[in-house]
Amino acid sequence: MAEKDIKSELRKFIIGNYLRGVRGYQLSDDDSFLKKAILDSIGVIELTNFIQAKYGIRVKVNEIIPENFDTLNSLERYIAGKPKKNAP
Repeated sequence: MAEKDIKSELRKFIIGNYLRGVRGYQLSDDDSFLKKAILDSIGVIELTNFIQAKYGIRVKVNEIIPENFDTLNSLERYIAGKPKKNAP
């Protein structure tokens, strides 16, 4: 899957699930989910479950850190760098 597709799907998920009541909000690739209060702890769990199901990767608890999960860009890099569950 192309990186642009990953970011687009993540943006759609986040806007649809966490920003649907915020009119006109433009989620940029580097907006911090934590600093802008876009995700709370339950949101991080939901996002993690979505990522695992959608991209066929396993997210380890110690990988759920701001460097991997705080922006669209960081999520895209993290997902693109993970091996698929069924990969040899």
